[in-house]
Amino acid sequence: MVYQLPLTRIHLINIIAQLSFDYLLLRYAGGRALAYLIMSSFFAGSLHPCAGHFIAEHYVFDPQPKSANEASKLIPVPETFSYYGPLNLLTYNVGLHNEHHDFPAIPWTRLPVLHEIAKDYYADLPHHKSWTWVIWQFIWDKEVGLWCRVKRKEGGRKVGGWREDELGSHEGKGAGIPGVK
Repeated sequence: MVYQLPLTRIHLINIIAQLSFDYLLLRYAGGRALAYLIMSSFFAGSLHPCAGHFIAEHYVFDPQPKSANEASKLIPVPETFSYYGPLNLLTYNVGLHNEHHDFPAIPWTRLPVLHEIAKDYYADLPHHKSWTWVIWQFIWDKEVGLWCRVKRKEGGRKVGGWREDELGSHEGKGAGIPGVK
């Protein structure tokens, strides 16, 4: 089961803001401007090579070896994967995904420098060199698909220690929430 976030007030505010922006854009800039934004989602979730980043980052492509027929022989699978290729120049270094998860406060402009400094630590981790190949493999390889994601035994809300009843409970308080001033 995938953890489902509860719909909170901040989600409703976000939906209202998005619909209001879309209405104003349509009214004052026309249908072509709104169509441009809708069509640009093609780059984020389609067969376009740049869309391969989500699949490359969060899906497992290297299955456990055949010899791993017991739990004691299983090799830990990384939860995220990096992409080391030229499209990082066009995508704000989103492919340096393990580096980003290890050091989330490093801005995207500095991730290549971080990668060079810590290259030895990332060299042995599974990674991708082509988002086009990722999409091809995702579609045609029977060993790869929607079910090939890392699922933590203890669930996905472990990071940060948030409980469901805490989500949204600090809205409007501002102070004390990381990143909110």
